[in-house]
Amino acid sequence: MTNLPPARAKKGSVVVQTNEGRLRLQMPRHLYGGNRKFLYLNLADTPENWKLAEAKAQLIESDIKFERFDATLKKYKPQTHLTVIETVKPVPQLTLTELFTKYLEFKKPTYKPTTFGYMETLHEYLGRCPHQSLSEDSALQIRAWFLADTTNSMTKRLLTHLNAAVRWGIKFKIVSSLTVSPFEGMAADLPKHNWESDPEPNAFTPAEKQLVLDAFKNHKGTWNGRGEAGQKFCFYYPMVRFWFLTGCRPSEAIGLRWCDVSADFSYIVFNGSVQHSKGKEVRVEGSKNNKRRKFPCNEELSQLLQSIKPQSSLDRDKLVFPSPVKGGAINYNNFTKQVWHKLVDPITKNSRDASDDRKTTTPYSCRDTFITEQVGKGVPSAVIAKWCDTSEKVINSTYLDGKILEHLRPL
Repeated sequence: MTNLPPARAKKGSVVVQTNEGRLRLQMPRHLYGGNRKFLYLNLADTPENWKLAEAKAQLIESDIKFERFDATLKKYKPQTHLTVIETVKPVPQLTLTELFTKYLEFKKPTYKPTTFGYMETLHEYLGRCPHQSLSEDSALQIRAWFLADTTNSMTKRLLTHLNAAVRWGIKFKIVSSLTVSPFEGMAADLPKHNWESDPEPNAFTPAEKQLVLDAFKNHKGTWNGRGEAGQKFCFYYPMVRFWFLTGCRPSEAIGLRWCDVSADFSYIVFNGSVQHSKGKEVRVEGSKNNKRRKFPCNEELSQLLQSIKPQSSLDRDKLVFPSPVKGGAINYNNFTKQVWHKLVDPITKNSRDASDDRKTTTPYSCRDTFITEQVGKGVPSAVIAKWCDTSEKVINSTYLDGKILEHLRPL
C-alpha cells in the first residue's frame, strides 16, 4: 500500500505547525515576498493549546481578508492576546483510611496508650469499609455500611471519630475537596448509647456484699478433669475487699504500687492504672480524668494493707495486687470472665428475684456499692466525688443505686 503525502495547506492560509514541541504559525509567503515568516506562540503542543493556535490562525486570516493585517505581527504576539494553558494533573484525594491514618499520627502524642490502642482498632475496622471516598454521597454509603455490619453504638462511635478526623483535615488543608465534613451531625442522629440513655448502677445489698466477700475468701480451688487442683480464687480476696473499701476503678487497684501507699497506711495516692491493650500490659499515668487523688484510709482499709504487705525487703514499685502468674498485672477482662462471673453470678442469681431487671454484675459493682453506701451514711456527695474522682452529677445519675436506697430507712 502506497503512503500518501500529507495534505497541502490551502494557498494563502495561516498554518499551525509544531517545532520542537512548541506551536508556531506560518504566514502566507505572498505577504513577505515569497519568504517564510513565522509567529512563535510560546505554547506547548497540547490539544488545548492547538485549538488556541487554530483560533489565532483564523483571526489572522480574517485580518488578511479584510485588509487589516499587521505585517509586523505585533498585533498577534502571544504575550498580549494568548493565555498559556498547561495541562494540570488533579491532586489525588485521600481515602477515608488514609485520612484517619494522618489524623491518628497527629493525635497520638495527646492520647493515653489505651486510648490510642482503641483508636487503632477503629482504624483497622475502617480499612474493611468498601467505601473510601470522602464525599457527601460516600458518607451516606459509609454510614449505611456501618449500620449493616456492626451495632448502632459502634456506628455512633465511628461516625463521631470520622467527623473529627475530617474536620481536622479541612482545618489543616489536608482535605481540599470539602469545606464542611459530610459526617457532621450523623452520630447525633443515632440513638444514644445505653450508658447515656439509661445508666444502670448495679450495687450489692449488704447481704450480697458479704456473700461475695465470703465466696472469695473461702474459695479453695476445684478439681479439673485431669485430677489436678484448680486455681484458688481466694488469692483475689484482698483486691475485691479493697474495691469495696475504696470505690476505686478496678484498673486503679490493679495498677496500685506500694509506693502509692503511705508508710503509716493512713492514705493512698491513686495516680495511675494498669490496663491491657491488644494483649499487652500498659501502665497509664493519672486517673481516667487525668487527676492524682489522695484517698484517706479508715481502720479497716489500713489493717488490710498491713496484712498483705510483704515482710521482706520490698521494691516500692511492686504491685500491691499482683497476678498469681509471674507477678505481673492482673488482666481485668480475663479476671472478670474466668473468676468474677464464676463466683458472683450464682450469688446474685439466687439473691435477686425475677422482677429485678439489673444486668449481671461486674467488678465495677463494688464502686457502685461503695458510693451508694457512703450516700446512705450521710457523707456529702461532693466529698464522695473527690474520693472517687467523679462528680456529684455523675454520682446521682450513674453510681447511686436507687434499688439499694429503697432498703434504707430514716435514722
